[in-house]
Amino acid sequence: MDLRHIRAFKAIMQTGSTVEAARMLGVSQPSVSRLLAEFEAATGERLFTRTNGRLTPRDAAELILPDVDRTLAGFEGLISNVDRTALPLRVAAPAGVITQIIAPAVRRLLVDRPGQKVVAEIMSYHDVIAAVASGRVDIGFVKAPVEHPAINIVPLVTVGTDVVLPEGHPLVAKDQITPQDLYTADLILLGRNRPFRAQLDQIFLQAGIRMEVFIETQAVSAACRFVREGLGITIANALLARGEAGNDLICRPFVNAPRHSFALASLKEPSRPRMLATFSGHVRDVTGEILDSSGQSH
Repeated sequence: MDLRHIRAFKAIMQTGSTVEAARMLGVSQPSVSRLLAEFEAATGERLFTRTNGRLTPRDAAELILPDVDRTLAGFEGLISNVDRTALPLRVAAPAGVITQIIAPAVRRLLVDRPGQKVVAEIMSYHDVIAAVASGRVDIGFVKAPVEHPAINIVPLVTVGTDVVLPEGHPLVAKDQITPQDLYTADLILLGRNRPFRAQLDQIFLQAGIRMEVFIETQAVSAACRFVREGLGITIANALLARGEAGNDLICRPFVNAPRHSFALASLKEPSRPRMLATFSGHVRDVTGEILDSSGQSH
């Protein structure tokens, strides 16, 4: 149980609805429902009864509400005294992760810690590891596996690989895409020096398909922008691909393609463990929501 669970419970008590509570907290309704379920599991009590679409507090909820109010009041008092002089939270991740995951997580962090300063540095996964190990940043978003004696790794999610298509592309009609489907397709791929690119090269080679690489870039967000401009299609990890997807950008699984594991990295003895735990929880929630909204298993 952490502060997110307590805030979610209080918001539901105030609004009588997970939808309204989510709007109050600036998060998604599934996140509030998940936090409530975890809170009820931690307390060992069913706290609400659903009546005519509203959540009515049970006796157990009314009983713990004063303690919840005191906890939140104490926390807010602590934050008001500390945050004015607090050091910024320093975060590092590739550009697409910053925009799709870190930014929403920071917005949620500021609900818990109003006024908290944040420094978000854009760098490659490899550079993120070095920045965390040196203490330059507090927490980094990395691709696993990572082995470093000074770094603690918290796994987040493992996803597959997607083909990203513009709306109306003939391949949108398929449930999944094979290398043979991409014969003669104009491909927009990430730089050839990356391990993922080498894996794709091997997949096409084994399938006997010659890749037509029209554009190369260094970020999933940039590749997806090129797709939106009608310049071709791209292949990317499903997490960032589905974060970019929308009505004009469609993702389909690429069969027998690499899987991608993501994690959060911090020093094994961080200076602000509670801050990092809170922020990590928000990152995990945002990551889960991206995949839940797309139906991607993880």
